[in-house]
Amino acid sequence: MKSVKPLIMVRARHAAISGGYYRTYEILKNGKLEGIDYTIVTDPLSYQNYNQMFPDFGKILGKYKVYYVSYNNRPKIDIPVSYLSKVVMPYHHAFSWATSISRIVQEEDVDLIVGPSEDFRMVLTSYFSGKLCRKPWSVIFTGTNALFQPTQELAPINLINVLRHVNRKESMKGLSLLSKSGFSIELLVLLKIAEKSLMLTVSRSLCREMMFLNPRIKFHVITPGNGVDLEKTNKKAKPTPIYDGIFFSRLVPEKGILDLPKIWKLVVHKFPKAKLAIAGVIEEPSFVKCLQRELSRYNLTKNVEFLGPQKRDSLIDLVMSSKVMVYPSILDTFSLSVLESLACGTPVVAYDVLAIKYNFHKCRGVLRCPVKDTASMAKKVISLLENEDLRVKLSKEAKEYASNFDWKKVVKAEKEAYFKVIEQFKSR
Repeated sequence: MKSVKPLIMVRARHAAISGGYYRTYEILKNGKLEGIDYTIVTDPLSYQNYNQMFPDFGKILGKYKVYYVSYNNRPKIDIPVSYLSKVVMPYHHAFSWATSISRIVQEEDVDLIVGPSEDFRMVLTSYFSGKLCRKPWSVIFTGTNALFQPTQELAPINLINVLRHVNRKESMKGLSLLSKSGFSIELLVLLKIAEKSLMLTVSRSLCREMMFLNPRIKFHVITPGNGVDLEKTNKKAKPTPIYDGIFFSRLVPEKGILDLPKIWKLVVHKFPKAKLAIAGVIEEPSFVKCLQRELSRYNLTKNVEFLGPQKRDSLIDLVMSSKVMVYPSILDTFSLSVLESLACGTPVVAYDVLAIKYNFHKCRGVLRCPVKDTASMAKKVISLLENEDLRVKLSKEAKEYASNFDWKKVVKAEKEAYFKVIEQFKSR
């Protein structure tokens, strides 16, 4: 077995499980068996958060060489607290961390540097690290940034139109002009840096979206890009489901949480006792308050149960106890929520965004609706709730489809992607 020795940066800003954190966990968990000998760079807070999310994380790290680089020990820069300092500090922090990483790279003689997300500081740090020690580097784009969604009439993104692009995003509403300008600068810098190496992604849909923003960025698609723990989902569902529908993802507008009341209002009109469960990571409490106001406005408080963040095993049990997954997201690359629902045998009703179209078009267990058409989504949910035979049939097809997405296959594809990055670096 041909092996590879990457350095990977592991960071977690909170202890609530998201798709990106879960993917990194599974890659590390299975990497050694597939010939990936990671050198891990993390910080004490991230380690603490990962350990809280995944109790066996410390055991997994025991397989690898681990370095802890504290963010609190970085050299300070003498700039007054101002807008200028807020613009400069991310670059300073990234370069400081890259300096520490470059020393580790040289000491461990790693083959390449990997950032497991497209977070701005992660991209900067990966780039600076690669430049300092002259090693291949890349980041894995997982589609968590709403700013990557193209604005069709504003393509490609440049200095003239970037602020207009940023201003149209739902997540930017309510921010000051200075804040939006800061995000605009970060986006321009990230798109330029991404040209400097072969980027990795988990879905072809993101390649197409990013082509509108900057057609010069080159991607390699990891196939399959996401997986599911088939052992945990391979158990019998409860004979009588607790919930008629379930939604689980990050609780942000881009994931469709504010469409849920409009959809479920129509479902309840047909089935007055229909129950919807909502679970997920709370990133901004104001979004949840807005959701709760909408539920009250539509008199849905008795029909919707808000569960908040859930542990992995509890979440699987919830999905297996639900008849339908309601997923009105407009922000995705390769939805782990959809894949896990299918593995649980729970059919999914989703908007027909590129990520759903590219990754699940062959699965009849995913029913697609026109984007933002809440009436169409409610109609498809109702069709599943009133047709038990159809739901059972789609449930079997869903499990069969998801069985192809084992994490071991993902890790093999990950390793091949690393070799592609190294090969591209050597060819320059």
